[in-house]
Amino acid sequence: MHLKTINTLALSLLLLTACSSQQVKKENIEANLTHQTENIVHNPIIMTSTQDNFELSGDFQDNYKLHEFIQRMVIEHGFDEENLKQLFSEAKNTNYIPLNTYDSKRRANRTTSTRTGEWDRYRNMFIYERNIERGLAFWEKHKNTLNRAYEVYGVLPEYIMGIIGIETAYGVNFGKRKVIDVLTTRSMTGHRREDFYTKQLEKFLIMTRQSNLQPAELMGSNAGAMGYGQFIASSYLDFAVDFNEDGITDLWNAEDAIGSVANYFSKNGWNRSLKTVAVRAKYRGNRFNRLKTGYKTKYSLHTLRKKFKITPRQKLHFNGQVSLIKLPKYAHDELWMGTHNFRVITTYNHSSLYGMAVVHLAKAVKQRRYGR
Repeated sequence: MHLKTINTLALSLLLLTACSSQQVKKENIEANLTHQTENIVHNPIIMTSTQDNFELSGDFQDNYKLHEFIQRMVIEHGFDEENLKQLFSEAKNTNYIPLNTYDSKRRANRTTSTRTGEWDRYRNMFIYERNIERGLAFWEKHKNTLNRAYEVYGVLPEYIMGIIGIETAYGVNFGKRKVIDVLTTRSMTGHRREDFYTKQLEKFLIMTRQSNLQPAELMGSNAGAMGYGQFIASSYLDFAVDFNEDGITDLWNAEDAIGSVANYFSKNGWNRSLKTVAVRAKYRGNRFNRLKTGYKTKYSLHTLRKKFKITPRQKLHFNGQVSLIKLPKYAHDELWMGTHNFRVITTYNHSSLYGMAVVHLAKAVKQRRYGR
C-alpha cells in the first residue's frame, strides 16, 4: 500500500514536470518567432533566406548551378533571394531558340577564314552607303557630345563613330535577345566559357542594381553585349560613364554611350597627341607573305624601310613601332601600318580586321561630313 502511494506520487510529479517543460518550450518558441518576425520586418533578405516563399521555376528550375549561384549572390552581395528566383524563373534557355537570320549571317561572316577576298567580304558588312548615311545623321545629332568627349578624353570623334557604327549600325541593332536569357544559358548549361559568363551574369546583376535598370527587360547580342557600344557587363562596370549627368549610366542613351566608348579608349592607353591611327604601306608584289602580320606585331619603321623596302604611302607622324596589317582582297593584299592607337582599338575586339573596319568606317563618315 505504501509502495503504491509512492508510485502514484512519482507519476504525478513526472506529469507536472512534463507540462511545465512543454509550457517553457512553448514560451521559448513564441519568443523566437517574435524575434524572427522583428528581423523580417527590418531585413527582407533574412525573410527570403528563412522563409522560402517562392520556388524557382521555368527552364532552369532544376539547375543546381543556378541554385548555388542565387545563394552566393544573396550571401556575397546582399541580393533578395525571392526576387532573384522570380527573375530567373522568367529566364529562357536560348539553346531552345534558333538564331534569327541577321545574327546567323553576322556570326558566320565574322568568322571567315583567311582566304582571298576576306577583307572585301568583311568590309562590306559594315561599310556601305546606308551605314555611312546613318553615321552622318548620328554625328550631326550628337556633334556637341562627340566634341565634348574629345575634350575630356582626347579621342577623335570619327573613331567613336567607327565603333558605334560597327557594333550597332548607330543604334539600328542593339541585339535581339534578352541579356538575362543569354547570360543565364551560357553560364548554367555547360558552355565552353562557362566561368566567363558566370562572372558576367554576376556583374550584370550588380550593374543593373547600381544603375536602377530592369534586368528582365534589357536587350543585347547573342553574347550578352549591350547598348550602342555593345559593352559586356564587366566593361560596363569598368568603363561606362554617366556622360549626360542625369544620374543614370545608360548605354542605350547615345550621350552616355559616346562618353563611355571614349573613356574605354582613354583607360586602355589612347594617346591624344597621336592623330594618325593607320596608313597604307607600299611593298613589292601583289600578295604579302614575307613577314608576320597582325595587330600584335611590332616593327620599327627603319627596319621595314631598309631591310624589307616597306614604306608608308603618306606621312605617318609617328616614330614608334608599327603593326603590319594585311588585308586580303580578291585581286591583291593591302598592307597597312597601325600605330599605337590602332592597337588600342583592337583591345575592343581582338581582331585586325575589326580594327581596320573601325578605321575605314571612321574615315568614310568623316570624309563625307567634311569632304576630306
